[in-house]
Amino acid sequence: MNKKFLILTFIIIVFSLLGIIIYNNLISYSNVLKLNWNIKLPKNSIKEIYNASFNSSFHGDGIRYHIFSYTNEDEIKELFNWSIEEKETIYYSSYIESINNWLNKIKISKENYPNYSNCKYWYNKKDDNSEIIILWDSKENKLYIVESFL
Repeated sequence: MNKKFLILTFIIIVFSLLGIIIYNNLISYSNVLKLNWNIKLPKNSIKEIYNASFNSSFHGDGIRYHIFSYTNEDEIKELFNWSIEEKETIYYSSYIESINNWLNKIKISKENYPNYSNCKYWYNKKDDNSEIIILWDSKENKLYIVESFL
């Protein structure tokens, strides 16, 4: 009886650990970015330091916000064709207006907002009106990723 309990406990622990490992590797935000936007963040030189989200349904729509720090600027520089010019988004007249509205909706404190004057931008949208704006602050070595899914 005692031996069966130990074996069962061991099996539960092993499967729990495997589940955690699989979840962390398959459902990481980097993998979500790859699936949703075909964006591949550098694995070894980037670290998530903040995230917040507001999902309005089980379909995953809503707003997501992530801040990353990085150590290799060359990898970040090569990710996109960065721009200092703001453009119009689907619903707003500028990237900053979009970001401010999205971050206000999910009640992000001002201390976690990007310093826009230091940032370069990259923007993309989908046919379903989902949008992503990525900001690169090379002075602070940070990437800010803001997504709005509809």
